[in-house]
Amino acid sequence: MADPIRFKKMHGSGNDFILVDNRKMAIPLERGPEVAQMLCRPKFGIG
Repeated sequence: MADPIRFKKMHGSGNDFILVDNRKMAIPLERGPEVAQMLCRPKFGIG
């Protein structure tokens, strides 16, 4: 089983944010934009 990827959901000034702890490079940098879009999908993502 893969290690979980830690994240925090935050908000401020009317905006929502997802902060992903990628210090262990669980998400390759070149896949960052793709993963960000998946995480932010309405009804299917995390935020």
